[in-house]
Amino acid sequence: MKQSTGESSKAYQAKGDINITNTGMDYKNVKQLCLELIHENFPKLQEEAMQRVNENVLAFAEQLKNEISDKKSLIDEKKLADPDVQFALNEAVQGSAKKGNKSDVNLLASLVASRIDKGNTDLLDITIEEAIRLTPKLNRNQINFLTVHHFLSGITIEKPGVTYNDLERNAIPVLKQFGNYCNLSAASLRYLAGVGVLDYNPILGHKIYELFFKKYPTLASDKEDFKEKVKSNAPSLYKLIEIYDENKFSSSSLSSFGQVIALTSLGRIFGHLDLKIWIY
Repeated sequence: MKQSTGESSKAYQAKGDINITNTGMDYKNVKQLCLELIHENFPKLQEEAMQRVNENVLAFAEQLKNEISDKKSLIDEKKLADPDVQFALNEAVQGSAKKGNKSDVNLLASLVASRIDKGNTDLLDITIEEAIRLTPKLNRNQINFLTVHHFLSGITIEKPGVTYNDLERNAIPVLKQFGNYCNLSAASLRYLAGVGVLDYNPILGHKIYELFFKKYPTLASDKEDFKEKVKSNAPSLYKLIEIYDENKFSSSSLSSFGQVIALTSLGRIFGHLDLKIWIY
């Protein structure tokens, strides 16, 4: 048995119990009290934690079962036996177990279901796997940010004769579900950049109305005309664009992992979105 002490300190060493009697709560008393509390409560905490973990995992399993059932025609359930899918599933289970309600269990289940899609390329598969790993590292506001960001900057309605009613109809559910809690601080954006779901440069940016006018040039004569017409004819889209502009969303661009998370999130209100359109 060996030990060392610092200057003006005392050391106690024994192969059995040590009983300390002193007046006042000095460091040694506090340390012993903390150790005793840990030893007395750890079994209880362990049991409670395991119960919560089981509840979290069961909630994830229920969501995954529903996702597989809903997308039965699109997926290959045999892929669940593949080692890389098993690893991705394990990541999702651990993420949901650790975070519980703080994690987006429904989003994780949707990502796992997308991973076993029948027509995925190798690139899409590994991108989804990384998105599964990263999702538990994000809170709901950060996921909302990615979702609104990609809805505005990365999605275009591809049909002849797009109208302001079409723009508004798509914007209404996005604003309702994600728009109220998607404003992030610069520190949070730097965190997302560090995690790998986006690139962030506060110096750079683009004009969102210019981007939209380029998407739908037949709806207005110029970007200022487009802005005024959106304000009066598509108020939900106008609100989303204002959020995007005022909070400098354009200082960031989503990585492929961020896009997969955002598209999967949007798929919960628009139905299945084919990730292969963006990642191929």
